[in-house]
Amino acid sequence: MNKISAVIPTLNRPVDLALAVTSVLEQKHLPDELIIVDQSVDERSYIAVEGLYKNFDVTPKLIYLHEPEVSGLIEAKQRGVEVAKGDIISFLEDDVVLHQQYFENAISIFKNNQKVIGCCGVMSNVHSGVLYEYLFKLFHRGIFYDPRLNAGKNRDCQGLGVLLVSRYLSGGISCYRKKVFEKVKFDMVNDFFMLEDIDFSTRAADFFGDEYFFISTNMCLDHNMSPINRARLKGRWQRKLREYITFYKKHSDKPWSSVNLIWLLIGMFGESVVSSVLSKNIGPLTGTMVGLYDGIRKKVIVLN
Repeated sequence: MNKISAVIPTLNRPVDLALAVTSVLEQKHLPDELIIVDQSVDERSYIAVEGLYKNFDVTPKLIYLHEPEVSGLIEAKQRGVEVAKGDIISFLEDDVVLHQQYFENAISIFKNNQKVIGCCGVMSNVHSGVLYEYLFKLFHRGIFYDPRLNAGKNRDCQGLGVLLVSRYLSGGISCYRKKVFEKVKFDMVNDFFMLEDIDFSTRAADFFGDEYFFISTNMCLDHNMSPINRARLKGRWQRKLREYITFYKKHSDKPWSSVNLIWLLIGMFGESVVSSVLSKNIGPLTGTMVGLYDGIRKKVIVLN
């Protein structure tokens, strides 16, 4: 059947959400339903989306959940999955703009490749420097190896694209067959946010097998990186360090995982020093040290 449900969690970003929804409504292949899980306390986002729907003759079914009591990104995603009727669940962040072929390419991948269980696309407006790419590859090894960097360099937004095997799928640009969520659950107990996506996709790949999860180089979107709700430098570095250590503790059974973590922490410490110098802000370095302390102290619950 290959019906697709698009799920967008949102919080206090009516302008960004309007741009994201507009890009969904302008797709060459519309999703069958659009599910918005709005955690805002007011109705500005709903009013914006309702107005947009009036401007299009053909639209996907809109399921708008205005639920301020929902706490956090993971819980919002779970609510979307619970109400979704599609065979494929597509997660989108509320500050992205899809290329017009995004869903057309996504549905083609699942239709023509029955072995595909999960797939994510690439961001076309994010460009890393050569030095950053080299250092990223140098320090992200073993359980932290991330092929998404190479996928972004090889993006082919207007072409056929290629599928690259990857157990790391970016959360706000990912699609899964709904059956995945019957076997693998979101981690709502270990306080993930920045790494919730790779934790989920890693556990899904552990359950089903790496060979069923891919990055597609022609599922393209722009990520506008809205400053609303985004933590300051110290907070971002603190959370990143804590979550990487939490991720390690959950997946420490993998070969060489301890060595991988130590090597990654060395790299991240060096990166935080450079970031502090370049930004003239001590936040990255202090956030790294606090995050290291938090991560070491944190007790982790391991999920299946």
